[in-house]
Amino acid sequence: MDFKRTEAKITIAKLIELAYSKNKGMTAKIMAEKGNAQLTVDHNGNATLSGSAGMLTFSGTPVLENVGAKIKRININFRNEEGMKVDYTATFDLEYIKLSVMGDFDLEELMTSCSGLLCQAARAFKGRDRAYNMELQRIMGH
Repeated sequence: MDFKRTEAKITIAKLIELAYSKNKGMTAKIMAEKGNAQLTVDHNGNATLSGSAGMLTFSGTPVLENVGAKIKRININFRNEEGMKVDYTATFDLEYIKLSVMGDFDLEELMTSCSGLLCQAARAFKGRDRAYNMELQRIMGH
């Protein structure tokens, strides 16, 4: 299978979602902390997310099984300079090639757009705040 940049970006999002499902508190601390963080996954699916706020290990196997390409290693460097906007550079060492991708994402949008239980809770919480603010504006006459 030809592993493309779009698939690489989806894989990154799925790995972050998987980290959240393992330990949402530590993942949030690491990803939301200003500065650098790193996520590595080896060919066995052993994943480590680390940053100045701490370290989390988890199995990335569910994501790797759905990639469809033989991955030797994934290395993702994150840089958070603006709160919820995270820049990343990812290198995928595949069986015969190496693929690098760069990009950024809104951490809050990623948390609230995925499909897991945590994401459903985050969407409900975000909706509750929006409803509360609308009610407050209605009461205040704005």
